[in-house]
This record gives sequence, C-alpha cells and structure tokens, in this order.
Amino acid sequence: MKKWTPVFIIVICMILIGCVAYFVRPYRTDAPGITLPDKNKPLPETVKTVWINKEKLVSVEWDGKRTSWLLRRSGSGENPKGNEWTLNGNAVKGKEAETIISEMNALFIKATQNPRQTSSLKNEAIDTTVTIVSGPDNDEKVYFVAVAPDDPQSFWIVPAGEAEIYPVSVKDMQLLEKTIDQIKASAKK
Repeated sequence: MKKWTPVFIIVICMILIGCVAYFVRPYRTDAPGITLPDKNKPLPETVKTVWINKEKLVSVEWDGKRTSWLLRRSGSGENPKGNEWTLNGNAVKGKEAETIISEMNALFIKATQNPRQTSSLKNEAIDTTVTIVSGPDNDEKVYFVAVAPDDPQSFWIVPAGEAEIYPVSVKDMQLLEKTIDQIKASAKK
C-alpha cells in the first residue's frame, strides 16, 4: 500500500489541476465574432450610446455614396409625437420607421464599445453624412461616416465636434443599408 500512496497523491493533484483549469480557464480567448468585455475599461453609459431618441425624432437624413434617404415624422414640426412617417416622401408604417431607428441605434451601440480619438483617423474620406433633427426646437446633430485607406474593413462614425470616433464593420453597415433599401422599395409600391 505504501507503494501506491505517491501515485494516489499525484492522481488527486492532477484531478484538482484539471478542475481548476476547467472552471478558471486561464487560457480563455475571445470566440470568433464575440468580444469579451475589458475589465479595465468602463462600460459605456446607456444614455450616451443612443444615436437616435425615437420619441423626440423629427427626421433622419442619410446622404451617402451608396444610398440616400430621408425619414421624416409626419405632422406639424412643433408636434413630433405622431406615429406617422414618410421615407423619401412616401408613407411608411410606424413599425418600419422603428426598424430603421432601432437598427441605427444597435449599430451605434455596438460601435461605442471601441472608441478612438478623432485625431487617430488619418486621410479619411467622408462616405456618408447623417443629419438627425429632434425635439420641438429642431435641434440638429450631424454625424459623418468616414473611410480610412489604412483600414478598408471599417467605417468610422464621426460625430461632428466630438473627440471620439466609433468603428463600424463594413458588413454591419451594408446590412443596415440593405434593410433601409428594402423598406424604401416597399414604400414606393
């Protein structure tokens, strides 16, 4: 039995090390397409991550190289609380307008997880200008969507007059534009 004691101790130690490695996972890396949150970086404030406040929205104008459109709340300019919308002058359902707004917000929320300083963007070309008008005073906020030659797989959301820019993948931008183009096509019918 004395011969087997060191073997039992070694086996028990290996089992304990295996359990610790399984539950603690010191070797863990990000899965493809999933970014683990950085523990040292504070989470973005939810108020700051909203691109468009739907309740106060009067209009969104998207003037881009691939697609252009204007989403506007119908009714008087002083009362932007109705649920009637037009897209390029054609009536659209409130649900379709909400789809556009929520997809734009989702894109921006995803983008705000990795902000960079505006000064880090070099030789950028403006691809799209987004103008958002909201509130009873028709407050206007302008965003530029830029492309940098050194990073062709990303677009950058550049809020006018702010110090931070936000990356958006080409794929995500194309999905948003595709959704909006589909809604534009159905609104013409």
